[in-house]
Amino acid sequence: MDICKKAVILLFTVLFAVAGCSTGGYSTYQNDADLIRLEHLAYWSGLIEEYHAKNNSYPLQGRVSSDDNPVLVKISTQQQAGQLASFMAHFESASMAEFVGELESGLEREIDEKYDIQKVPVKSPVGYFYFATTDGYVLWVTCITCGVTKVSTLLMDGITPTVNIVSPSMKGKVTKALTREEMLNDPTYKSWVSRPFNQEGYVRSLVESNSKDSEKI
Repeated sequence: MDICKKAVILLFTVLFAVAGCSTGGYSTYQNDADLIRLEHLAYWSGLIEEYHAKNNSYPLQGRVSSDDNPVLVKISTQQQAGQLASFMAHFESASMAEFVGELESGLEREIDEKYDIQKVPVKSPVGYFYFATTDGYVLWVTCITCGVTKVSTLLMDGITPTVNIVSPSMKGKVTKALTREEMLNDPTYKSWVSRPFNQEGYVRSLVESNSKDSEKI
């Protein structure tokens, strides 16, 4: 990964130490969790691209000081973020409240907050990761059941698959990352999201229960 290599390596190293990733079985829960993650990848990247269309910049891009210092947002509930609180000090980071506030200001409307339904790391890091850079942005989620394909890759643990969306100007700088339009129209991505949920009502209720998590005190 070319972008901010030292920062990204540090990020992945700490994630693996905290998450204790393992392959495990592709349980019915993991299928549903991954379907939600892919859905949220499309959701958050859609908001980010809409923000760019209206403001000619990406959320928090104005806070990026240099190519070597991206701004990181861990798109996570306060409970999930707390697991990496000490690590976040290594980065120029923004809170979810700041990220949501920036989006809502730029979009001139309220948004729903959509988070990973897994509360603690078991088979993969929890939460989604947004990097604002001088060139654009990177947004990635884990997807255990996606495996390694031409549009998904492994983190540095050699176990955990991720699916990555980047701004057009970041294309080619992040391994196997596609622009949002390319990803959502890719046959592999389409095959993933065409899988049925096992307990759709249950997982959507978990998402809804955290829809305003950034406002909690």
